[in-house]
Amino acid sequence: MGHFSTVFLVLLLLLVTEIGPMVVHATCPSLSKNFKGWCWFNDSCRTVCEDEWATGGYCRFFQCICTHRCAF
Repeated sequence: MGHFSTVFLVLLLLLVTEIGPMVVHATCPSLSKNFKGWCWFNDSCRTVCEDEWATGGYCRFFQCICTHRCAF
């Protein structure tokens, strides 16, 4: 019986470590509503996005893109 419980525990740990990373919340991008001008620096974009209640922001093709938690 001890060997069975050891094998079961190892399989359970493998299952948890494989499923754990899949539980991460995805982020969805959207164009900032309040950012003005060309986006050159991620820090300024991120600050504006956080004021828009986003989780972050970054510059892409000179536009400020805010990241939000996706609603699934």
